[in-house]
Amino acid sequence: MDPEELKTALDRAVREATRGEPRAAIAYSGGLDSSIIANFAARHAKIRCYTCAVKGSYDERNSGLFAELEGLELATIILDQDAVVTAAGRASRALRSNDPVKVAYTIPIVCVLDNCEERLVLTGSGADELFGGYAKYTSARDPTAMMATDLEKLIHEVEALVREASSARKRIEFPFMSGEIRTMAARIPIQEKIDRGGRKLILREMARSLGLPSHNRPKKAAQYSSGIMKEIERIAKRGGKDLSTWIADIASM
Repeated sequence: MDPEELKTALDRAVREATRGEPRAAIAYSGGLDSSIIANFAARHAKIRCYTCAVKGSYDERNSGLFAELEGLELATIILDQDAVVTAAGRASRALRSNDPVKVAYTIPIVCVLDNCEERLVLTGSGADELFGGYAKYTSARDPTAMMATDLEKLIHEVEALVREASSARKRIEFPFMSGEIRTMAARIPIQEKIDRGGRKLILREMARSLGLPSHNRPKKAAQYSSGIMKEIERIAKRGGKDLSTWIADIASM
């Protein structure tokens, strides 16, 4: 598929997501997906990027530099222990899950919803599942089937975040998850998404054409790059609990 065709469709999805909102917040890590969304969103609204991370984490150290390179306004929200615990409980309740990876991945988005001034939040969620972002896909016997399974799981998480945003009187949108983008992604041959040398190949090519420095940044899962997984593991261990049990206890408080 021509990356230009995908570029046009994604711009259309972002424009539809803004729906005339004059301002939008971007859940931003400086990685490929969030920088692409920020680039398109800036065409349709005044944007501010938000990074939520533990002090000393990869995202805390690097997102400011990435935003500066891309000419983006960034607000960095440092999560202390109390903020992480509170967000973990909220994420678990929203997802109705004690899965540590899901909860840790969702915490930064919950924190953006809590802290942003804008009514609308845009995220890059869905790009990994649609375009082959995870390392496991490169060694899978049937990566297309694995990606489809992961996408179905993500739909549940998206629905949970939509409810969470509504309770905060905000709106959250996932442009990569639009019907048009999902249909296009399903038509793209797997070799245009992943090979032994890289992942999300077509998105990287698109980012390169947009002049985004993120086109060659390695994939770093948000739960790890934000330092949140390490922090909740530390807190749970100090309390003498395994991580899933600790999350369940926090969520019930």
